Amino acid sequence: MEAARVIDLDTVRIRLSRLLEQATEVLRSHYRSELSLQDFVDAARFREWRVGCLAFLKEAFGPDSHYLKEYEFSCDSPYLSAAARGQAVLRAAREYIDFGPVARVEELAAAEVFNDLLAIAERHCADGRAGAAAVLAAAILEDVLWRNARNRKLAIREQIDGPATLNQKLWQAGVYPAAVKQQITGWMELGARGTADDPALRSPEAASVAAMISGVRNFVADFLI
Repeated sequence: MEAARVIDLDTVRIRLSRLLEQATEVLRSHYRSELSLQDFVDAARFREWRVGCLAFLKEAFGPDSHYLKEYEFSCDSPYLSAAARGQAVLRAAREYIDFGPVARVEELAAAEVFNDLLAIAERHCADGRAGAAAVLAAAILEDVLWRNARNRKLAIREQIDGPATLNQKLWQAGVYPAAVKQQITGWMELGARGTADDPALRSPEAASVAAMISGVRNFVADFLI
């Protein structure tokens, strides 16, 4: 009888992070067919990504897993909607790996609070207080980074490490791809401008802050629970 193969969880996380990064690349290749007026993604890129996903889900969760079956059913063709469903399956798999089968009530409550605060940040931005909005969104982002680092038991120093250090460590741990790390860096820079002593740096552009708030909201949805 063949012995069960040991799968390293860190390797699984890294591989899953790369597949999610590829999912973003696949979705960015979308186009609308002039003949059918339907949205597609690049077929060759989609097929390469799909094969990798099927192999990963089978190896990581087994041939009878719900994740593999759902991916096979939902992501079977290079339609934009099918690729988006495949990405959603991978995100669900990532949450299961990171947090187990049941999301923690504490994190669900925090998500509601953060969404309310982000709505306040949006109102600040719309009322011409982009700096205050950026500071609030950056504070929420830093809290989510801390929660991620603690939940994953990373080597962090409470009250000493800042968001830049947390961002670096979470990226190195394979929690999210390099593109997300770069986004976080940019968002934190906007937040810092909201409290800068130099008046020339104190008011970031409202459009940039609005995009930051939207990005932070998506980050909370993807990485808080």
